[in-house]
Amino acid sequence: MADILNIRPDEIAFDVDGVVADTFRYFVRTAQNQYGCSFDYEDITEYDFRKVIDIEKATSEAIIQRALEDPIHCGIEPLPGAVSSLTRLARKAPLLFVTARPEPDAILAWLLHYLEEVPEEKIRLEATGTGENKPAVLKTYNVAYFVEDCLETGFLLKQAPVTPIIFEQPWNRKPHPFPTVSTWNQLCSMMAW
Repeated sequence: MADILNIRPDEIAFDVDGVVADTFRYFVRTAQNQYGCSFDYEDITEYDFRKVIDIEKATSEAIIQRALEDPIHCGIEPLPGAVSSLTRLARKAPLLFVTARPEPDAILAWLLHYLEEVPEEKIRLEATGTGENKPAVLKTYNVAYFVEDCLETGFLLKQAPVTPIIFEQPWNRKPHPFPTVSTWNQLCSMMAW
């Protein structure tokens, strides 16, 4: 973590799911409570979670679809520290979120709901549809650092060149060369306030 310090607020951007939105905990909770599944959050050791947990495809697709269409009402919460950290950052520079979600409206409404102290004009969101499209979008915004939870995307970003900062999750705890944070407080300690 200590190899990146003094990141300017105007040169960093953020993934949403797994970094700002605690989407995977919603997924696990819904799978357990509504579908009787018996896996835990820590069991998701691959980003492509269907490789490592026992869940029917129709069930996982139903849960994911609800998360895509209605993240506010399905109960997706922000990760601890995300709202206060992003609110603080927005006082210094506009916030940029780049998500692999296929469409922006529902998750933008979610961001506006939780970042209620941040003026709407200070929140930019790009929905790329896939992780592979993130590097090109980040280049257009001259982003130097991107906080991401998917290691595969991290390797793509490095070629952009954008420095990925991996937000630690059970599915990205494999060896990799990137700076890693496990909390928003750690991420904030890297910022040039």
